[in-house]
Amino acid sequence: MACSFRAQIDDWRAVVDCIMIDLDYDGEIFNVALSDIPARKQDLVIGEYEFDATPGKSTVAIKIIDMLGEEVILTEIP
Repeated sequence: MACSFRAQIDDWRAVVDCIMIDLDYDGEIFNVALSDIPARKQDLVIGEYEFDATPGKSTVAIKIIDMLGEEVILTEIP
């Protein structure tokens, strides 16, 4: 007998532990300029951020760490 389980997640922020942003990522060292770490376990990250970045002059990197400790870094040149 096969059993399958699919969790229904209404809000992606429910599985994110923290978000950190580097406004001038060099590809090697991640320097946190902005962080979103909820104060309590039941709180969610904000998920929307505003900041100034120099267009074409810097690489913005966003590090997302989920509740299992997995992390991903996304980069964008504004």
